[in-house]
Amino acid sequence: MSTRTLQPALAALHAGRMAEAERMLRRLLRQQPENAEALHCLGIALHAQRQNTQALTFFERSLRLEPANSQAENNRATVLNALGRPAEALPSLDRALALKPDDPELHYNRGNTLMTLLRDEEALAEFDAALAQHSEFRQALQNKGIVLTRLGRPAEALATYEKLLALYPAGAPADVTLSEARVNRAWALDRMNRRDEALAACDAAIAGDAAHALAHFNAAPICLAMGDYERGWREFEWRWCDPTFKVHARDFKQPLWLGQESLEGRTILLYAEQGFGDTIQFCRYAPLVKARGATVIMEAAPPLLPLLRTLREIDEFITFGQPLPAFDFQTPMMSLPLAFETRLESIPADVPYLSADPARVQKWRQILGPPRGLRVGLAWSGNRELQSDNVRSARLPELAPLFRDGIEYVSVQKDIRPHDLAEAPRLGLKLYREQIEDFADTAALISLMDIVVSVDSAPAHLAGAMAKPVWLLLYFAAEWRWLMRREDSPWYPTARLFRQRTALDWPEVAWRVGDALASHL
Repeated sequence: MSTRTLQPALAALHAGRMAEAERMLRRLLRQQPENAEALHCLGIALHAQRQNTQALTFFERSLRLEPANSQAENNRATVLNALGRPAEALPSLDRALALKPDDPELHYNRGNTLMTLLRDEEALAEFDAALAQHSEFRQALQNKGIVLTRLGRPAEALATYEKLLALYPAGAPADVTLSEARVNRAWALDRMNRRDEALAACDAAIAGDAAHALAHFNAAPICLAMGDYERGWREFEWRWCDPTFKVHARDFKQPLWLGQESLEGRTILLYAEQGFGDTIQFCRYAPLVKARGATVIMEAAPPLLPLLRTLREIDEFITFGQPLPAFDFQTPMMSLPLAFETRLESIPADVPYLSADPARVQKWRQILGPPRGLRVGLAWSGNRELQSDNVRSARLPELAPLFRDGIEYVSVQKDIRPHDLAEAPRLGLKLYREQIEDFADTAALISLMDIVVSVDSAPAHLAGAMAKPVWLLLYFAAEWRWLMRREDSPWYPTARLFRQRTALDWPEVAWRVGDALASHL
């Protein structure tokens, strides 16, 4: 099939008439089924119509005929990303870059794929490579700022956003990149603890567009960190407009309950939507829902269910993926503070609201043996799949100042990263990663500790929910739930907060906590 024969289909593609282009290309391919260019173009038309599974098939057929086609490899990667398969997209981008190593678009796309995989250092290198070829590549600047913020380098992110904003002349109409840059700049300011400026930036974006979802969503944690819960919980509902959170959205026909309707004699489903720590923190609202006269069903991840069964007054527990019984209303757990109009002074902080199973406690008492000094449970890293992991998790060597004579350290986290496995024996930290089956085991371990020392992760929430003394090691600009400039937490009365004085300086925090622990010997 000649390029001339393809012209009508190409014209339809370029004009955005994708369905028409698809019909032409399918007709032509019936005549010449091994024409690589037509197969490639049909993949483009199908991708534009969100038929990504089919599009992938045609890109792969095209590449079998013409393997040295960088654009087809790039498009194959695009549809794999759209299908939620970024790890499979990387080899296509590698092959494309081998063919065109100086193509800024390919470096940018590879950076985006690495961002999705949370390989932020590598993503940053790709965005820098794209910018080396095209210094005013706006979207590359945008995403470079995002990964710098995620890596705990918000000052560099702020400078990147300033460079991006300078590319727009004064009075220029806001496009998507400009609008996002203004709001992502607010996020960088928030990570620098310049929260008044961050909120002002969000408010300016909202003033220009009252329906600016990202501006509202970014305003939520800022307001909550500043203690403005009235606005913060309302803004937090905008999370469902963010692509990261949309994956947690559920398509229920039953109405969302946010505190307005009577629950007397009705059944409500409360479901976990995000991390384990979030579920542990917000399941405390379930008894309040029950007190409204409801039958309460709770759905959560399997590792949490044995623990959550110790929660008072829940009628039925469901594991993710199990068929749901009939219910009248539904609420994601992190919307319950809005439903109950929670303010700082009305946080339901009646602890303990979770407890350890006595049989598991006895099992762990035998495993641990008699204490060898002050027994401290340690959790130093959380879920590596969370965007905030780079700033909230520490490496074991950074916490070496914690370890003092007379203190017995026991790991209360199951997942140990490879680079920490070798450090644990050297520091004298006991690991039980193979024996911890779920959070009921974690609760039993915690019950046997004198104090729990934890970064902002699920074991910290669990210790607080069990009313155990828990000392938190917090990032310089700690997450919203820990508020600002406080050494205590209204969510967990037994918590004591130790904040970084300089961003990412874990050893200094560890020295302070180590000294405080030594005073308990």
